[in-house]
Amino acid sequence: MRKISSVWIAAAILVIAVILRPPVAQIGPILDLIQTKLMLNNAQTALLAAAPVFCFGSGAFATPALVRRLGLNQTMVGLLAVLVVSIAARPYLGFYGLLIGTTLAGLSIAVANVLLPTVVRARFPKKVVPLTAAYTTILAASASFAAAISYPTADALGWQIALELWALPACLALLLSFALLSGSKSREHSELEDHSDDFKLISRSPIAWSIIGLFGIQSLGFYALLAWLPNLAIDSGMNPADAGALLSLMTVIGVPVGMLLSANFGKFKSLAPVGAMISMVTIAGLTLLLLKLWIPAVIVIGIGQASSFPLSLSLISTRAGNQRLTTMLSSVSQGVGYLLAAGGTFLFGWVAKATGNWQASVIGLIALTIIQVVAAWYAGRPRVIQ
Repeated sequence: MRKISSVWIAAAILVIAVILRPPVAQIGPILDLIQTKLMLNNAQTALLAAAPVFCFGSGAFATPALVRRLGLNQTMVGLLAVLVVSIAARPYLGFYGLLIGTTLAGLSIAVANVLLPTVVRARFPKKVVPLTAAYTTILAASASFAAAISYPTADALGWQIALELWALPACLALLLSFALLSGSKSREHSELEDHSDDFKLISRSPIAWSIIGLFGIQSLGFYALLAWLPNLAIDSGMNPADAGALLSLMTVIGVPVGMLLSANFGKFKSLAPVGAMISMVTIAGLTLLLLKLWIPAVIVIGIGQASSFPLSLSLISTRAGNQRLTTMLSSVSQGVGYLLAAGGTFLFGWVAKATGNWQASVIGLIALTIIQVVAAWYAGRPRVIQ
């Protein structure tokens, strides 16, 4: 019976991962279409693109308090219920309804982002690395799939149906999440205790801040391009369908490489050189993007980004000394990291609109990724926060 329960819990983790990127990833390819249909100005459009990532940051900070009040597993089930409703309702309520629904979806996803490393560590302590590799691969693949079908679906069925379709897998994730409630009482006793000392420990740790830097900058790069790469390509003369396909290629091409690397992170004595090299690959891809070498650029960027994301989550899961510290490290890393990413996503688009071209935005992203190289090297050294 216990083995069956573990199978359902593992299935829940993987299906939850399926739904944690599409509500955001699908907006970029149809952003121009939404702007036209709802008659949005540039500021409203930029706000809609950046809002989910702002929510990822602010929602992450709220996670420890929710866990103390409700417990780890009950929090996960509740937020998935909110996610289902927000995805289903947001396309039909005008701009402000779309923004509010996207905000609620972003907040729900934010909490799930923080909780997944803790759930994996709590339920499968001996399989943290392979299970983390599996769900981060699914995150990347679902984002790619959502980006790929977003414009064709919107073109065939309308943008509202395209957004609403993802309520179906969200319902499945909600149903499977009830498996997490099995045996939850004994597992969650320590989570209901005060976490203030944990926050102080994390906030004073150089290891934690290097992980925050790595997570934040790689997230900024991913979400900036997720939101604006189609616009960048369209402004350079590419048609919308090809621009959406370019984004899909970027998000899918690195999945096999990221999966292979992340499944073997545990075999490296130090992840410092691996992290630095991954970050330099991303820099090379951004340089190609600056030169408008579209296909090589998105291939190289995709490989770098698909590898840096599981690396940062693997470090969150393995650099904390216990389960409670894992939750706090995940909360702070993703909270600060996603707020940085949200601000960067907004600025990436705003600077381009203000200057009339995308060159300054891409150069700024390259400069930040150079800092990511240093953060990845420091975070990857084999040390643990105690």
